[in-house]
Amino acid sequence: MNCKSVQGRLSAYLDRELGGDELLQMRAHMSTCRDCRCEAEGLRALKSLLGGIECPEPPADLSQRLTATVLRERSERPVRTIRISALMFAGVTACSMLATLLALNMGLGNHPTQSAGRGGNHTSVLSDGPFGDSGFGNGPILSTANFGPR
Repeated sequence: MNCKSVQGRLSAYLDRELGGDELLQMRAHMSTCRDCRCEAEGLRALKSLLGGIECPEPPADLSQRLTATVLRERSERPVRTIRISALMFAGVTACSMLATLLALNMGLGNHPTQSAGRGGNHTSVLSDGPFGDSGFGNGPILSTANFGPR
């Protein structure tokens, strides 16, 4: 055993919680290591001092005060939780609606048509919004793009 392992198990050694082999290894190490022996004596003295301290008694009304505090906080919490939940729901709903509208505007209703102008490289895309128009009451969207070499 080394000093690090002995000092990690020193409390268990002093409380007589170690088994036979480990107990013998601890004793053998401490018989040759002055630092670990001093550490054990210091911990033994500390445990002796702490063992003699009397625990103070809690006030008689502590249980009632704790119960009242918990009940008061519990009755206040649902209001905050409902407000936060409603705000989160509204935010998620708004984001979902926006994503849906964007997907419908960009992905659905694209109808490419090929025109014969300029060697057949000119393509027009006719796009309907989700309500059969561009979404602004102006009818279909006509986008013109030139694809291919000029």
